[in-house]
Amino acid sequence: MDHLFRGEKANDDLLADAAEYGIELPEAMFAPQHFKLWPEHAEVVDLFLRCMTQWRPTSNGVIGLDYGVVLQLASLYKISDPAVVLEDLQVMELHARAQINKQLEKR
Repeated sequence: MDHLFRGEKANDDLLADAAEYGIELPEAMFAPQHFKLWPEHAEVVDLFLRCMTQWRPTSNGVIGLDYGVVLQLASLYKISDPAVVLEDLQVMELHARAQINKQLEKR
């Protein structure tokens, strides 16, 4: 999963990992994407990315993030207002969960 943090060189590793599982990745996945992040959302986006391996799986997909770990990470990284950031994180979580489960249904 460190593909997300290593830039362009990571594409080769990502393709190799996908091939190992027999997955063909679309070309569009490798096109650069640019996003503007408003400063007031930086803390929640950072926390969300730090929690990317903390999804609780089921046989039908994922049900959500492991909040025990989320709260530990919020404490570790000294999130300014954990309650507000957690509420924002839950909005991101709901949308991400829907996308993850939608992709799993297609398989």
